[in-house]
Amino acid sequence: MVMNRFTASALKLFLIGVLAIFTSGAGLFSSENDELATDQTIKNIKPLANIDGFRSAKFGMTMQEVKGSILKDFGMFDSKIDAISHPTEQTKSLGITIDKLLPNSGKSRVVYVFGFKSKRLMQVNILTGHPVDTDITPQQVVDAGNLLGSHFFKKRYQEDGLVAHARLDDGSVLIFRGKDQKGRMALLRLSNPQPNEKKDGDLKISLILSYIEQPGQPDAFQLKEDDF
Repeated sequence: MVMNRFTASALKLFLIGVLAIFTSGAGLFSSENDELATDQTIKNIKPLANIDGFRSAKFGMTMQEVKGSILKDFGMFDSKIDAISHPTEQTKSLGITIDKLLPNSGKSRVVYVFGFKSKRLMQVNILTGHPVDTDITPQQVVDAGNLLGSHFFKKRYQEDGLVAHARLDDGSVLIFRGKDQKGRMALLRLSNPQPNEKKDGDLKISLILSYIEQPGQPDAFQLKEDDF
């Protein structure tokens, strides 16, 4: 995959930041937000959610198995797959860029994250909007978020930690957060939707969807208590 040096550097920094945020994602949300945003409209008559990965890539797969899933799901061989290393958490990831993963949504970046110790798939992050696609409009990103939000609301999740349409302290919007019966999480966040006094054409909005096998317990490198 060929991209100019500036775009590659910006995307790498963005991906590293996203991985750092979402492997420790439980700290993003205060209990106050949880209480205000729990969606009471999600009824018990809905089918139970099953969050086991993304498409044919399932949690617990090896990197080679996930490459097979990428080929099956998107027809992409190794030459189209980027290898990503997180500098502090020491996790490895595979990244691909997909055009129109959602209708009228431009390009999306799918990042498959593997555990530091297990070396197996533990998380999938899907990024739409800036900086993956600088030509997409803010409305397209918002529309994609609404489409995904509606999709998630069709299923039933644990009441504990269920959040819908909560504005966070940093100005971003948590469109959805829910856990299935095994505690695996889907997290959909619209970042920086309304920066200070910018015109719509200048908004740089990102939509980030994460599927997380063990929220709050990431398989990432951590210093031991008595190391220093």
